[in-house]
Amino acid sequence: LSRLKGGIGNYIALTGARLKPDDLIYTGLATHYVPSKNIADMVDDIVTKSTDITNTRSATNSINDFTSVDIAASVLMSYHEEIARGESYIARHRDEIDELFHEPESVENIMTALEKSKTKFARTTLDMLRKMSPTSLKVTLEGIRRGRHCSDIAECLKMEFRMSQAFMREGSDFYEGIRAALVDKDRKPMWNLEE
Repeated sequence: LSRLKGGIGNYIALTGARLKPDDLIYTGLATHYVPSKNIADMVDDIVTKSTDITNTRSATNSINDFTSVDIAASVLMSYHEEIARGESYIARHRDEIDELFHEPESVENIMTALEKSKTKFARTTLDMLRKMSPTSLKVTLEGIRRGRHCSDIAECLKMEFRMSQAFMREGSDFYEGIRAALVDKDRKPMWNLEE
């Protein structure tokens, strides 16, 4: 997320936005779209074609230039369906996302900018963020910043794992969020602002 253009990565990370296929394609987080109903057939085709190539290599004792990656890519393309990128939620709100979430100094600055903006998108986003742990928002924003300097995905994943483990400490906001949402269902978390 830290490498996405504009404010998209910060927006997705902070809001926990659920992305639909058109959002994933638009942001570049996905390159292909295969409808759920076709996934089992696609996997079967990949397995079948990979097995055919392996059997052909064994029978002829020849080395074929095709790799399993080539096979998977070929099959994936045969199941890929084009979707309209400009119709995605992220695309429709891209200007606001960039304006409000691109390189903010702090979570407080984002909240202030959302409060000043009078759009429906800003109000909805502000309402969503106000329900979240302030500590989690701040740590997430810092994680995105640090992620920009990681050398590779492995380094990013290690950092994110360590962050997740810190959030899992007993008495953390994670447990309070679970209590408020699932146990007592009062939807009134008492966030620990001293964490």
